[in-house]
Amino acid sequence: MAEGMRAAQLHGVRDLRVETVPRPGISTPDEVLLRIHACGICPSDLRTYTGSGKLKGQLPHSMIPGHEWVGEVLAIGAEVRGFKAGDRAVPSWRVDCGHCYYCGQGLFNYCEQPLHSRVRGGFCEYGVAPASALQHIPNGISYEEATFTEPLACCINGIGMSNVRLGDDVLIVGGGPIGLLHAQLARLLGGRVIVSEPTAARREMARQLGAHETLDPSTEDLRERVHALTDGRGAQTVIVAVGAPQAISQALQVVATCGTVNLFAGVYPAAEIALDPNWIHYKQLIVTGSHDFTPHNFRTALRLIRHGMVRVAPLISHVMPLELISAAFDLVAERKGAKVVVRTA
Repeated sequence: MAEGMRAAQLHGVRDLRVETVPRPGISTPDEVLLRIHACGICPSDLRTYTGSGKLKGQLPHSMIPGHEWVGEVLAIGAEVRGFKAGDRAVPSWRVDCGHCYYCGQGLFNYCEQPLHSRVRGGFCEYGVAPASALQHIPNGISYEEATFTEPLACCINGIGMSNVRLGDDVLIVGGGPIGLLHAQLARLLGGRVIVSEPTAARREMARQLGAHETLDPSTEDLRERVHALTDGRGAQTVIVAVGAPQAISQALQVVATCGTVNLFAGVYPAAEIALDPNWIHYKQLIVTGSHDFTPHNFRTALRLIRHGMVRVAPLISHVMPLELISAAFDLVAERKGAKVVVRTA
């Protein structure tokens, strides 16, 4: 009989239970078995939990959520090189085929034959991943900090699509963990960073992490305030880090002529916004999006964390044990605190 492990299984909307399930093991010679130590709660995990995401609460079967996981190597397959028992590692949940049309163009985030099932959910005690998906966690980075590798990789992909130039005014709409990662990246690229966020604690965090200006869209007119801060021109780049139709509409009103709007966050449930195409045409705007990350983004994220170029520890507001995972998800759903990380060891 297979050994058991504790795992948080999602059975339906807000029905997350810590149960004993079979412990995974190495099944192919390129795999690595890890003792999972921590896993961050991602907005996509939250949407699955609340039933507002793509699955809309209709799970095909119970599932272990979580993809921002990190751990310690316990065993390696016969063909694995570069990892050994005791190493600390972070896996990318994206295991791309490497040979499809999009992979051939370097667009690995749009791989047509992804092997996502090779890296399972992380809100449990043990996980398996192919060695090709693993990166070593450098000394000096805690397990909790390393959980930011995947979300930061997504933001690196996003900032690369946002055309930030030295000296540009960059507006970040939303001061949650994702917005504050974007704010730090924009500052690294030489942008003058403005963060729009209704929560006072998050605005203060934005200032501590280098935002030049913050504003409260619940009490201030966003268009009026942004134009006042930018000599009436608007922001050259606007990154919408919240999935709200109103935020997208506002972004199009405050972007400068020849500027870029990046719709970074997905919108759930799907929605429509009123849009005058002349606004884009006559202002020569670029309206884009960004999705997931590439292997290079993933490696770069870990380097930025390692060298303190992007600070992630201040974004962690709660570290909670696996037994309290439902309470942890509820904290995120209620927008209490910032990043919530679940410890599994």
